[in-house]
Amino acid sequence: MKTKDKKKLFLLFIIVHIFFYGLSFFTHSLNQKNILSFEIAFFSSLLIIIISYFNYQKNIVKNTYKYKFDQIPNIFIKNYKKDQKIIKFKKVNDDLKLNFKDKIQNFTLFFTLFKLLAYGILVAGFLFLNRKGIFSTFAYLGGISALLICIIIFALCVKYEFNKNY
Repeated sequence: MKTKDKKKLFLLFIIVHIFFYGLSFFTHSLNQKNILSFEIAFFSSLLIIIISYFNYQKNIVKNTYKYKFDQIPNIFIKNYKKDQKIIKFKKVNDDLKLNFKDKIQNFTLFFTLFKLLAYGILVAGFLFLNRKGIFSTFAYLGGISALLICIIIFALCVKYEFNKNY
């Protein structure tokens, strides 16, 4: 991720926080209970997304070493027609049964120790707020939703810029 993109994402986080605090101020519900619930939900969800990002990045880099990418030769066809198609056949294994090794590999792809720890922090934050009596359902769900909205807006902005440049 480029520095410019990181600044945009950080700016989105700030805008969402200001919007939440402004909404809470205008509805006269800006208090410690709402602020703590929002912040704990927001940052524990952010931790989940950051850990997921690094986990997937690590798996992609690890899997790229398995394949050899050779340069595709330049083939010029003199008599090329517009309706001519090049068909390549691949052998497909029709039975979709995974062996035990594949099942374990897929399980570890989605549930790593750090990701489970991040989900544990999300649940521990909920339990902490609930036991102290300062849990606000609206603010907690707002914190999780605010982060997801930031990520969706950021993804749309990056996709738009990518399509504009290429």
